[in-house]
Amino acid sequence: MDAILLLLLLGLIVWFWQFNLRYREFTIIQCRKICNEMNMQLLDQTVTLSSIRFRKDIDGKFRPLLRYNFEISIDGTSRCNGYVILLGLRTIYTEINLPDGPVILQDNDQITSDF
Repeated sequence: MDAILLLLLLGLIVWFWQFNLRYREFTIIQCRKICNEMNMQLLDQTVTLSSIRFRKDIDGKFRPLLRYNFEISIDGTSRCNGYVILLGLRTIYTEINLPDGPVILQDNDQITSDF
């Protein structure tokens, strides 16, 4: 019985690791696109999962609601932080905290009130 529980736990850990890798890679791609459009540099190694929940999308399907934090550089020396909210594999909210004030990008069709 202990071996079955250990295998089940190991399987759950591997599944979560794969799940996180998939969504993290998607987030890095989305952040790079945004940074390229704004002439900024994404610091890839700073993209980290900070929260996970489950919510229904506009189609009524349960999807993971994920928040990933990241850092960017405007001039190569300074750092600014931001975060991305994903609902499934769709970016619904991005906020970048720049020295001049925050830049907010959102998808009004998918936005949820509690992140």
